[in-house]
Amino acid sequence: MSAITVAKKDFRDAVRSRVLIGLTVLFALFTAGGAFLASRLSELFEEGGAESTIELILALQTPAGFLVPIIALIIGYGAIAGERESGSLKFLLGLPHRRRDVVLGKVLGRTGVVAVSILIGFAVGLIGLFAFVGSVSIPDYVAFTAVTILFGFVYVCLGVGLSSMTRSTTRAAVGAISIVVLFKLLWSIIAQILLYAVEGSLLMESFPDWYLAFLSLRPEAAYGSAISVFMSETSTQASPIESLPLVAEPWFGFVILAIWAVVPLGLGLLWFDGVDL
Repeated sequence: MSAITVAKKDFRDAVRSRVLIGLTVLFALFTAGGAFLASRLSELFEEGGAESTIELILALQTPAGFLVPIIALIIGYGAIAGERESGSLKFLLGLPHRRRDVVLGKVLGRTGVVAVSILIGFAVGLIGLFAFVGSVSIPDYVAFTAVTILFGFVYVCLGVGLSSMTRSTTRAAVGAISIVVLFKLLWSIIAQILLYAVEGSLLMESFPDWYLAFLSLRPEAAYGSAISVFMSETSTQASPIESLPLVAEPWFGFVILAIWAVVPLGLGLLWFDGVDL
């Protein structure tokens, strides 16, 4: 229960600092704007609720894949490093909290901040979808919201794990920026370099399995795969998927997300347990 105590305190601090309010407004504007823009597409008015919701999800998935990681890393990177830098971590550990309780509590508290802001913001988007489109598939939209919260949790784990392994917020911030650059820019460049080195060309009718697998290992790609698991049967029938390597299968996106959450956080816990404060 010690980790829960730390999580509650961390969540209350976020509420007092108005971080939660700011994030909620941001997600509300994001989803309401997405609903409005999606409703402007002429094909939405000719389709049923399920198809309309799927169109909106597809419209929101890419910007959510960009916005959620940055927000989660900003919230997570200073979780431990900030308290070490200010000296408040020693006071916190002076209470009946083990180091792992502090780290796990920070993850839970900051995931709570991200989750609540997404839930409220996406609820506004749902209202906007009803207002602008007039119909909606609740199961599809709820599934999209849940997977987005899971995606945010993964990046909170990345941020807090990184924060556990650094002594200053400056280094943690540099690490967080490096993570963004790696996944948003360098990963695809590295994939293309490897493709050219192995296959001798970047232009081909079908890409090799190893290339598709490598692209699927990014958290953002896993997020998209996980979302596609819950898409309505109508969307999957409209765009049949060819044979994919195991790593690129939609359901395997959840496995990849779990790995990106557990491994960095586990490394951070091991490092933090043995380091001198």
